[in-house]
Amino acid sequence: MPVRAWAEAATLAKSAVAYNAGTLNRAREAGVQYMEVFDGAGCGWISHQDSDKAAGTLRTVEDAAQWPISHPRCQRAFGPPPA
Repeated sequence: MPVRAWAEAATLAKSAVAYNAGTLNRAREAGVQYMEVFDGAGCGWISHQDSDKAAGTLRTVEDAAQWPISHPRCQRAFGPPPA
């Protein structure tokens, strides 16, 4: 793998983790306990191949913080569920 491609993937992963950490920290401060997961339809919770698919599920803020992304170039994001 060329260094440029590795560096790009690493940068994207770090920025996705940081973005999701900020979202989850703010949710925690606001007393939100569960977050809805926005992710690719085939993306698993822990890894891309995980049979536990993430998209559209509700996860605790703590679980979401443990798995802010599941693979490099992951498009996962979180939001509070509709009231």
